[in-house]
Amino acid sequence: MVFRSLDELSESDASRVGGKAWNCARLKQHGFPVPDGLAIPARTTDAQLATLVSHPWFDRFAPGQSFAVRSSGLTEDAPEQSFAGIHETRLNVARADLPGAVAACRASSDSERARAYRHARGLPEDATAAGVLVQCMVEAVAAGVAFTVDPLTGESEEIVINSVRGLGTSVVDGQVDPDDIRLRKRDGHVVSYWVGGSDAASDVGSGSLTLDQVRRLWSLLVKIEQDYAAPQDVEWCFDGGGFWIVQSRPVTVAPTRKHETEWTRANLAEVLPEFTSPQALVEVERILKEGERRYLGKLLAPDEVLGPIIKTFNGRLYFNLSQLRRVSRIGGAAPADLMRSLGHSGSIDPDDERAGWPPLKDFIACLPQFARMLNRHRRAAHLMRGHQTLVDEMIRRFDAKDPDTLADAEIWSTIHEWTSHAPQTIEVILTFGGVVIFESPLKKICERVGFSYNRLLGTHLAAGERSVSAQQAFDLVALADVARQEPRVARWLTENEGRADMRVALAGTAFLSAFDTFLERYGHRGIHETDWALPRYREDPSPILSAIRLHLGDDRRERPTQVAAAVSEEADRARAEFEQSVRGFRRLTTLRRARRLLGTIKQYYLWRELCRSDMIRVLEGVRRWHLVLARRFVERGWLRAPDDYFLVRLDEIGRVLEQPETAPELVGLAVSRAAEMRRFRQVPMPLLMRESDLPRLIRVSGVSPAADGELRGLPVSRGYVEGEVVVIDHPGDFSRMKPGAILVTRATDPSWTPLFSLASGVIVELGGMLSHASTIAREYGLPALANVPHATKRLRSGDWIALNATEGVAKLIAER
Repeated sequence: MVFRSLDELSESDASRVGGKAWNCARLKQHGFPVPDGLAIPARTTDAQLATLVSHPWFDRFAPGQSFAVRSSGLTEDAPEQSFAGIHETRLNVARADLPGAVAACRASSDSERARAYRHARGLPEDATAAGVLVQCMVEAVAAGVAFTVDPLTGESEEIVINSVRGLGTSVVDGQVDPDDIRLRKRDGHVVSYWVGGSDAASDVGSGSLTLDQVRRLWSLLVKIEQDYAAPQDVEWCFDGGGFWIVQSRPVTVAPTRKHETEWTRANLAEVLPEFTSPQALVEVERILKEGERRYLGKLLAPDEVLGPIIKTFNGRLYFNLSQLRRVSRIGGAAPADLMRSLGHSGSIDPDDERAGWPPLKDFIACLPQFARMLNRHRRAAHLMRGHQTLVDEMIRRFDAKDPDTLADAEIWSTIHEWTSHAPQTIEVILTFGGVVIFESPLKKICERVGFSYNRLLGTHLAAGERSVSAQQAFDLVALADVARQEPRVARWLTENEGRADMRVALAGTAFLSAFDTFLERYGHRGIHETDWALPRYREDPSPILSAIRLHLGDDRRERPTQVAAAVSEEADRARAEFEQSVRGFRRLTTLRRARRLLGTIKQYYLWRELCRSDMIRVLEGVRRWHLVLARRFVERGWLRAPDDYFLVRLDEIGRVLEQPETAPELVGLAVSRAAEMRRFRQVPMPLLMRESDLPRLIRVSGVSPAADGELRGLPVSRGYVEGEVVVIDHPGDFSRMKPGAILVTRATDPSWTPLFSLASGVIVELGGMLSHASTIAREYGLPALANVPHATKRLRSGDWIALNATEGVAKLIAER
């Protein structure tokens, strides 16, 4: 018989029916879901083709069945060349129209594009013979293509799926922007899900496949690759009930796997606003890059090998995760420990959990740097004193003169002096941030004696001396208590949102005096305070007043002394139980070492927070002097508004001060930067990415609802609470916070401290054990989870949840 069904074909038929038909037959015979089909050999005559519709194979289908007609060239779907999209395909063909559709597919093998492809691939130009495969048409609700390796990088540990609703030909032909889904091959974990054609935030629910369907397709693709023992390029479709494979061929381009740099916003997303002013962004990148290079030295690979330690993408700063992995491994530590310390969000590769040793030559080359770093840790107290001396000197310089009375050149010289010293300050902060070298051995001790590391360290950090950031929260509550004791003050604060006449209305009150004392201590801080383009509390205390106003309506809150007592009691209990778990000779060695490590970690934590506060004190002076130049630039007509000054880079400002004739350029620069920032706001950047992800970042990462209403994260402050959720996306929404609610947000910096004194629990998408949200929550006795991916999208204000921050899980009790 001339025509054969897929079940009847054998490998020897491949040279007659073509690669596509044989591959489909092979898959079907091996048990894969392939639509039944009839293969038409390349040498079929016109007379034989005329008998096609009368073939008994068609009798098994209903009269209205439609068919897909695909070419199956004799050199098609081979490892060397795929002919993808070169030959004709006809869909939804009626039985009576099959001869014409088959003829068109056969003729396409001699088309201009087919001849050009053969020429480019060095194939004989007369090799036009092509079989045809007729298959039952699947009524697809979604379809697309998948590669069992990354076709661009050759990454063998990842599966790439492109998917659209309806038929998949538009994906193959490049007519649409498909959903782009990437999965980890070994376990099906969804690395990223970009919804095609999106220009606004969307959920996976708006994608063409649900996460459950994606996992079903992943399972099928892995089995196909295993069956062929080679990477495959697979065309598939989904009919609403199951998946069908309509084509599989070898991946024709599998480049040698090469290193691709990974980038993370861990820690940076906590301390910087989502969109930092262009002026501050450039300087922060420079300062951090210089500070990291000074601190880590040869532990960092050259930039040309792994890239810079920090880099800006679409207006956001990223740390080089590949460099951080190298630093950990050269030090013999597991990269996962450093990643968690930074507050790395999301799953961690098992390879990162393993500590190993670097090549001997790399280790030896870094020995001088190790010695320098260890010496810095040995001299930590001396470094802290030196840091404070430098900070005090810079503050003295900024406070000694009124910048309004100075010439531009002297203002600029003083600002430039600060920029030259800033990397030195960052290096000290990095030293105290390098607490992982003490955390790792403490964690190993806890593992050996079978005690919870998170409980021991978390309770220890919460008790005792408070960090300057945590003390701010306690002092805020005390300030609210002062207001509560004066009915006149409480009434005015409750009834008045503004602050313009506060000093007149509350003149002579104890509250106003206490308020000024509070600003004297904390007025240098502010919302997203690392960006000096933004005001400090001393300029705009409205967030503080809003928090006080909310406290006045909260009579249920435990007093700070009660909180501190409970935290201290829990720390004593945890420490006693830990010491009881250390037995025998270890009490003479291990126990002493554990106590020393706990003390060092606590001290580093206090110093790090103090260094950060000191840095912000200096930035208050930096901002004040910048504002003088900003006002002068507006008065001279060089800029339209003072805020535009912070759209211009420092080098551009310096050039204008040296060459005033170039000042007219500033207005155009400011307009251009403002437009650039608007464009950046349209690009939802992920917290973790590879540089090859950038072309897809105009699409939006989808988010699935929590499975069974459950969210998991890193327990950073133990405890249990049930309550209403309030999602805060931006500091401008602070007034939405409710006393006793569970605060859910992306990340926090010290400017969020007022909200912690109102919350009963905290959930953040970012952060590690020593991040701001974690430390403040612990010291305030709040149950808290960090590293809860997409929490602000998976929960809504008004939801009621149970937050178990001891087990690391939050469960949805009732939706809004």
